[in-house]
Amino acid sequence: MRKTVILRRCLLSLCLILSGLSIFVFIMNFASNVEGDEGKYKEMFRGFEDGKCKSCHPAIWREWEKSMHAQAWIDEIYQEAAKQVANREKSCDPCHAPEPILVTGIGKMPKLRSVQQESGVSCLVCHLDKDGAMQGPLASAETNFHANVTNPIYQSPTKLCATCHGQISVPEHDQVSSFLKSRFAAEKKSCATCHMPVVNRIQSTASYESTKGRKHTWRGSRSVAQLKDATTLKIEFTGKKATVTFQNKAGHLLPGGTLRTIVLDLTHLTPDRTQHEKKQVLISEKAKNRLKPDEKRTFIFNVNSGDTLKAVLRYQLTSKTPESEWVRMGELSKVAP
Repeated sequence: MRKTVILRRCLLSLCLILSGLSIFVFIMNFASNVEGDEGKYKEMFRGFEDGKCKSCHPAIWREWEKSMHAQAWIDEIYQEAAKQVANREKSCDPCHAPEPILVTGIGKMPKLRSVQQESGVSCLVCHLDKDGAMQGPLASAETNFHANVTNPIYQSPTKLCATCHGQISVPEHDQVSSFLKSRFAAEKKSCATCHMPVVNRIQSTASYESTKGRKHTWRGSRSVAQLKDATTLKIEFTGKKATVTFQNKAGHLLPGGTLRTIVLDLTHLTPDRTQHEKKQVLISEKAKNRLKPDEKRTFIFNVNSGDTLKAVLRYQLTSKTPESEWVRMGELSKVAP
């Protein structure tokens, strides 16, 4: 009887030891996996710094490095403007050097990262996930450096863009809120339709042929071509009346940022070129008269035959931008019949 009790105690002790070992092994494996995922995540940042993104994706890199995304943190205009904001660390900086948004959460206010701030909005910001994989549209080639994860959000990335460009609490950056109410959104267009046009190029050095992809330049308010495409001007005559129509053709509020101003100069000349009348209209958030998508503004003049009406649109990047640097968005001149 005594031997049986001892044997049972030994078996119980052995079971407890084996259970303990199993739990220990499980914990170690779990810790190892966590450490492995974290290691891959950190490795991607080291790879970016070492130039691996550039060496494997040279065509996309050339587009990105010329973009305002690449300059988002080091841009002098941004840094000067941000200095005037009391809580810039919460409302401004997080979108100019964010942690990867697939980690902090699509649509959530980004978090300011503590490393590689000078690279602004880099590849890692929009594509790196918590496991160290790069997410994007359908992968065109295999790679040994990182895993590729196909994510349908990149086919229509407005929600992705809204993480920085759709924060209602940061109106300086919010273009998406007005876009979502526009006909452009109803037509299933996205931010990428205008700001990331489709191009054919080699996606990476592992690719064997060109494929369609989105251009990583994000043309916006620093692009003369993009500004000219954002509006239309018309001058029409009916009897003794002249109507000047200015229309927003962008898919969001115009100007898109609260620090921007559009200056519309309207000049009425007599047949001998004498200035009869001149109007200057400032369109900005300060004036509370930004244009909604597709919205038109009309201005009416009394004219006689031979009179000339001239309309000039210019774009002022910030309130401190000198007039000599205002961008000419459009110009139109017509003589009354």
